[in-house]
Amino acid sequence: MAAGMDAAGLDALCVFYPARVAYLTGFHHIPTERPIALVIGSSGQSSLVVPAVEKEHAESSTSVDQVRIYFEYPGAEHPMETIAEMLVEMHARSQRTGADHDGYVPFWGYRGPRLSDLTGVEPVDSELIIEALRRVKSPAELACIQLSCDWAVRGHHRMQAAIKAGKTEMEIYTPAANETLFEMVREMPGWRPRGGDDTGFTAMFVGGRSTAMPHGFVKGHGVQPGDVLVSGAGANIDGYRSELERTMIVGEPTDDQRRAFAAMLALQSKAIEVMAPGVPAGEVELATVRLAEELGVEDNLRHHTGHSIGLEGHEAPFLDRGDDAILEPGMVFTVEPGVYIKDIGGFRHSDTVVITDQGCRVMTEYPRELNDLIIAID
Repeated sequence: MAAGMDAAGLDALCVFYPARVAYLTGFHHIPTERPIALVIGSSGQSSLVVPAVEKEHAESSTSVDQVRIYFEYPGAEHPMETIAEMLVEMHARSQRTGADHDGYVPFWGYRGPRLSDLTGVEPVDSELIIEALRRVKSPAELACIQLSCDWAVRGHHRMQAAIKAGKTEMEIYTPAANETLFEMVREMPGWRPRGGDDTGFTAMFVGGRSTAMPHGFVKGHGVQPGDVLVSGAGANIDGYRSELERTMIVGEPTDDQRRAFAAMLALQSKAIEVMAPGVPAGEVELATVRLAEELGVEDNLRHHTGHSIGLEGHEAPFLDRGDDAILEPGMVFTVEPGVYIKDIGGFRHSDTVVITDQGCRVMTEYPRELNDLIIAID
């Protein structure tokens, strides 16, 4: 961070985006209308500006040099004024002040001045100084993501085993998710989720025609013979996440379902095969698109091949033809090309994959073949 600030000639850097604040300080919070910002000086001094409701939380979970408290938003003095005062205290020149955003990112009805309104100069765009650090995961980060993957696999097995025709989706996946969460609590003393209001473990699936939409909703119609199911499972380990998704079919698959499943699996396998250090992120996507054209399913694609994952469910870089990133060891991606066909369903596996020195490694070890993902009808 210091090297990036020095190269950009910055006196100070303001960080507003919650995941970046967490990455740099260890302070995870739920964003609200109350501004929170990290201010870093050129000599490395750091201050965290938080509302009074976060005082104890911030003081106990971060190693910054100072926690500056304001009472409430909007307050008699707007919280952004406090941030401006800190920049003055750091002797930060306006034209040498950087930020990842020109002021607080709006949440929950927030309104306020931009940082440039207070300093008189638009801040130097410094988003990439932080994001460049986040792209390659450290050994500690990789350990958290791997543990998240391991729990996702355990919970997904439990959920898959519980699927029965005639039950609603929620009746099936809620007990499986809760049982896995209880195991996490028992087996990892002191563990708790970070970085949001989730419970720490999720497992769910969408069934029927809703799967033909990549972001389909749970309809609660109940699992029916012949349904395509698209699932997801993941755990929060110290704020880090993973992604495991599978396509399952209830009862004997039709010929159309088998063809769509086979095409999807071939696309995912191709993407994983291509991923290695030095490969452009866009080439992973293009390789899957070329294969989709050969298989005749190019018109059934609805999204790019994958995205990075870590403190957020979606991070940069992306396995997309428009991304100019080059894959490096330590980068972690979801790999999830999907095939979506109206009146048949959606077919998508997602695995969490880490780039290694030799190539890549799938971190979510779960069956991918159709025979292992057919739900028997009693």
